[in-house]
Amino acid sequence: MCIRDSQNYCQKFVKNARSTKVFTIDNLMKAYIITIIKNSDSLDYAETCLKSIKDTDSELDAQIYLASTPESMFDVNWTWPLDGKKSCTKTNLFLTPYKTVDNKKRIAAAQSHYRLWKQCIHINEPIMILEHDALFTRKFVAPNTTDDVGAYSINDPRGATFKAKDYHNKLTEGLNEVPWVTKDQIPQGMPGHSAYVIKPWAAKDVVNKQNEIGWWPNDAIMCKQICPWVRVYKPYFTTTQGIKSTTSK
Repeated sequence: MCIRDSQNYCQKFVKNARSTKVFTIDNLMKAYIITIIKNSDSLDYAETCLKSIKDTDSELDAQIYLASTPESMFDVNWTWPLDGKKSCTKTNLFLTPYKTVDNKKRIAAAQSHYRLWKQCIHINEPIMILEHDALFTRKFVAPNTTDDVGAYSINDPRGATFKAKDYHNKLTEGLNEVPWVTKDQIPQGMPGHSAYVIKPWAAKDVVNKQNEIGWWPNDAIMCKQICPWVRVYKPYFTTTQGIKSTTSK
């Protein structure tokens, strides 16, 4: 099914849903594609993401998920700097503002992930969270994980994160701890948040830490210093579509 088959689909989506299923297969992991339904670029990217899930025959129950936007977001205690660097006394980490034209878009993006963490807790099962620019390069089959693994990225870091080549070269086959790519006390986590799996207990933990520390960008709060249960899986299942971020324009 095309995400934009009809105007009625979009109207129904906006009016009635927090999430809308595109196709369903019983007993498979739920995958939520965060999509800005009123943004034509986001719709196109999400449609490409969905097609790649189908084309790779990935073992997922894929759904389009209505993104938070500056118009729909709720008030939060945002403590990440919007301009100027600062040190966080609660974590002893050094925080640097993200390059964002509209800071409300950055906060809205964090809320989309937060809402899905709450959804993971609510349904009490692991879920996959996908941003609209995720692109599957091979069939996803959920790897076996130990109890200490709370979440794992499935995305290729090259072109997606800070010091990406070094990040990639430090990973071995299977589940890896997030590698150290700098000696600086900055949050070091997954290679972006375009594609990852999270378990209910980990979702609860990061929600609690978000509320304790204050709100940060979703890929910053889920760093190894604060959430030591984050991992990265290699060989990767996804890459990104190589598009400009909708939070930076």
